[in-house]
Amino acid sequence: MVIRKTKNLYLYLALACFVGIVAIFVADGYFGVYDIVYVTSQEHEQRIEPDYWQQPWVKEQGYGVGTSWGEPVYFKYRIENRTFSIHEDEVEASIWRSGEKIKQLLDESVSVAPFKDATVEWKLQPEDLGETDLGLGGYREYTVRIGFGDIERKVILSYYREVPGYPEKGVPQSVPVPSR
Repeated sequence: MVIRKTKNLYLYLALACFVGIVAIFVADGYFGVYDIVYVTSQEHEQRIEPDYWQQPWVKEQGYGVGTSWGEPVYFKYRIENRTFSIHEDEVEASIWRSGEKIKQLLDESVSVAPFKDATVEWKLQPEDLGETDLGLGGYREYTVRIGFGDIERKVILSYYREVPGYPEKGVPQSVPVPSR
């Protein structure tokens, strides 16, 4: 009779180990502090997910966004706290060009409750870039650096000046027909 009870013991032990391993993978993928960057340019909102920043080439180059010169660019930075404690830190955003800091756009303290999120928004105005005119057909790149604690994100803004198109061809002016 004792032998029969221990026969199922290994089955239950194997099932417990399997459930434990699955629980570890689920918890490891879910728990932590995650950030999402939203960039709105020319009426198009782009969402940059946390897994995008894990690519090795992204850490150096950043995320590229094209925009027209003279239009504002809107940013939204959302922090999701999926831990059991409060997460507090500073959110900083600044605009850079050629390795030089042009302007501090944002410096704000953020506190996120457990299993909640917080959102910080700001707008990059054309006046913040320090240049007034790009010139016809011109092109410039600026880097927006967003920092939250030990996390740093880079968004490359590629500004371009729209070139006016050719005028539409109209009806030719009436010219007298030569006689033969």
